[in-house]
Amino acid sequence: MLLAIDQARKTINFFIDSFCHPKKNQTSFLLKVMFENEQSSEHIWVADLDFSTLPAKGTVTGTIANEPKMPGLGFMQRIEFHPSKVTDWMFIEDGYLVGGYTTRVIRACMTAEERLAFDSNAPYKIRD
Repeated sequence: MLLAIDQARKTINFFIDSFCHPKKNQTSFLLKVMFENEQSSEHIWVADLDFSTLPAKGTVTGTIANEPKMPGLGFMQRIEFHPSKVTDWMFIEDGYLVGGYTTRVIRACMTAEERLAFDSNAPYKIRD
C-alpha cells in the first residue's frame, strides 16, 4: 500500500493538470485524503475539489465522498486539507479508472469472487 501511495504522490501533477484542463471524456475527479485524530487515521475520498485556497492558505477544499468512520466527519461534509495529506487520486476516462493506485492494491488482494462483485458494482472498468 505504501508503494501505491508513493506512486500516487509522484504522479499528482498529472491529476492536477487533468483536473484543471479536463477532456470531454474525463469525469469523476477525486482525491483520497488521510485524516487523523488522536486514536486513528482514515483515508477518505474527496470530491468537488477546489484548489483556489491553495495559494493563500496552502489548503484544498472538497466534499467527503464516502461514509467515513472517523468521528466528526460525515458524508457530503465540506472539508479543508493540506495537499501533503493526499494519498491517492483518480478520475474516469472513457469509462476506465485512471489512477486509483490504492484501489488497485485492495482489488488485487480480493478473492476472484470478491473481485467479480467489486467490478460489477464499480462505476468504472479497470484495465489489468
